[in-house]
Amino acid sequence: MKLTLLFVLTLATFSIFGQKTKTKTARIDFVHYPTVPVKGVQEIGIQVYTSNLPFNKDTLRLYLGNMDMMMSDVEQLSKVDYKSLNEVSITGEAGDISVHMAFGEPVIVAKEQKTYSCTPAKEGCIQYFYKVKYRLPAIVQFRNSSGIISTLELNPEMDLQFGNEQIEKHKKLDNGTSTSIQVLSFKSEVDLALAFKEMGSYSLARKGIVKQIGQMSEIIYDNVFFKEEKLKLEIAYGTGKVADYTETETAAETAINALESKDYISLQSSIDVWENWLKRYDSEDKKAAVNKNVAQGLHENLSIGYTFIKSFQKAKNHLNKAIKLAETGFVNTNEVNRLKEFYKFIERREQVEKYNADLKLTPLITAPNIKKLLGQRKFNEDINFLIAEDKFAELQEDYSKTAPAKDVSEMTIDEFLNQQQSETDKKKEGVEEISLDGRVENDMLILSGIVDANMRGKALPKSICEYPEIKVIRARNIGLTSLPLCMRELMKLEKMYINSNSFEELPDIFENMKSLTILDISNNNLKSLPPSIYTLTHLDKIYVSGNQLPEEDMEKLKEALPETKFK
Repeated sequence: MKLTLLFVLTLATFSIFGQKTKTKTARIDFVHYPTVPVKGVQEIGIQVYTSNLPFNKDTLRLYLGNMDMMMSDVEQLSKVDYKSLNEVSITGEAGDISVHMAFGEPVIVAKEQKTYSCTPAKEGCIQYFYKVKYRLPAIVQFRNSSGIISTLELNPEMDLQFGNEQIEKHKKLDNGTSTSIQVLSFKSEVDLALAFKEMGSYSLARKGIVKQIGQMSEIIYDNVFFKEEKLKLEIAYGTGKVADYTETETAAETAINALESKDYISLQSSIDVWENWLKRYDSEDKKAAVNKNVAQGLHENLSIGYTFIKSFQKAKNHLNKAIKLAETGFVNTNEVNRLKEFYKFIERREQVEKYNADLKLTPLITAPNIKKLLGQRKFNEDINFLIAEDKFAELQEDYSKTAPAKDVSEMTIDEFLNQQQSETDKKKEGVEEISLDGRVENDMLILSGIVDANMRGKALPKSICEYPEIKVIRARNIGLTSLPLCMRELMKLEKMYINSNSFEELPDIFENMKSLTILDISNNNLKSLPPSIYTLTHLDKIYVSGNQLPEEDMEKLKEALPETKFK
């Protein structure tokens, strides 16, 4: 598979005021080196920790299309364009490079009912299925004999489908396995809803895991093997009437020649020119010789130049300045994203220099097809890489120590809320929280308006989240005003009575409460409901009267929870 990677650092930022930039293009045949130490690596150990998710090797190929699910949108599985120094094998044990992957708790963000006509078409025949927005957090960690090399977070968001599909059914026999094909289709909304309630979470989890294993494989390819690609680098120079920009154009031509001939030392003369011109930057004058447009181009040039002469911190500093300029005034989102993508390229080159700078590039051989080895029974029979053990929190802690700070625009809603909660907690630092020590007994918390009058006008203490086994919370009529966001972790909660308090809103905490059967939020001041409350299809009873909820919210809730009794 021949991919073309375009780092198009094009200055298309034109202005009707003052000066602007043009570009010259360098086209380079480039070999991406691995970002983990690969000298002497002959075995890659892959261990995937699925905790108590419904998944093992017998279910790896439950769905006919799951090899396709492991592939990226532009990939052909039979054409993996990655190379290795030598023969590399895949094992489920520790290897010269060990890859540990762990899953967090899945979340059904939203599901939308869809229909399609039966095949073959029959008059009046309609089939029903769900399109589901799904999140499955996952962390991948690379290790070798020296310890942890790097820890990475996978994108947890995906679009999945339930119904309108074919699946394989496997049955073990004395002399082997029998395989049959089953069409998963539903002819009514009720049939679809009942089937989803019975096996939807299992089906989605299995599909989600397959997709994440595919994403993990791509991370291994990118970090352990070599890849030949085409780089296209655009070097900017100034143009306009207020100054003679010949020197910047000559510097661009010199840089192009240096990059294409891989004579990176020669980049220094261009770097000196760009640094000198940046001294003329005037942020207030749009008609200045070096205005915002030209300054952004020079900073981008310097980020390229410093990257290839291995001054990575300077490269990142200049790219950050280019990003800051790109994010002021009229903002081109694609341009900003392009700059941020090049930041990843700089970090990759930094990792290569750290671990593989002294590698001698001998004739390379084709890397193993990891997705085929992990995704097909005839290849993975002897690779015991799926382990029913919870390691997500451990790997997530390692990741949090090294993860770069995220811009607000890059955060998920959960991450943003967690940050806001953390900042709020910091502001309240020094304020003693009411203790729940000794109040949780037999997995139950019982509070009363008389004994716990000191909680009136306050939030339920965050320490409630220190009891993950808790099954019952009864906190009626004690004047609570809010609940901690961490309550989303109380996955074994069965009954929650928080009626007759002073809640005006509830945090979005219900997505993982799969055991909840009774929820009483009546007689508060609620004006809206959190999105995750609509996912509580397993509720036996819900009490919602005595609030200020719009009629449309109530109708939507009743439609979402057709099997639940309303009080």
